[in-house]
Amino acid sequence: GLQTQGVSFPGHFLIKLSMASSFQGAKRAGEVLIDPCTGHSLSREELEERLQPYRRRPGMGADFEAPLGLFLQPAPARDILARMLRNLKEVHRATQDWPRLLNVLHRLVILLPAVPEERRDRALVLAELGQLDLALDDLVFYLHQCPNAVDVDAMAERQSAWRSNLSGRHLH
Repeated sequence: GLQTQGVSFPGHFLIKLSMASSFQGAKRAGEVLIDPCTGHSLSREELEERLQPYRRRPGMGADFEAPLGLFLQPAPARDILARMLRNLKEVHRATQDWPRLLNVLHRLVILLPAVPEERRDRALVLAELGQLDLALDDLVFYLHQCPNAVDVDAMAERQSAWRSNLSGRHLH
């Protein structure tokens, strides 16, 4: 019966617990932020300290600091799932577990169809697994959606190499 919401806090996922209490006949409400890994509630000072490395917003003046409340908004379920999948993505990429990474990327592409970088990442993993025809489909999509991306030249080179490799396979 607890009322909780996920908070996509920078660097660490948090849980916001809504509290209602009565004190001397007056109803009061409040919120507690909990670190789900430790179960500890976090004070405002602890939250401010954790936020400090992420606080300065690009494009704002040097004196501007986004208020703490902006970082404590409840996260939609889709965002929570995407964050969990991206964490798994990094774990599997670090261990070069290509089959598991591919499974995670399939889910991210479905969950986030408007994020072409997930298709690019899936293309790279498909190529690692020797599935160049499927990799090419994703890479073509990425290059079409992101013609000004910083990695467009490198990805275009891969696309060309993969096409050459596929052509060589079909000749044999």
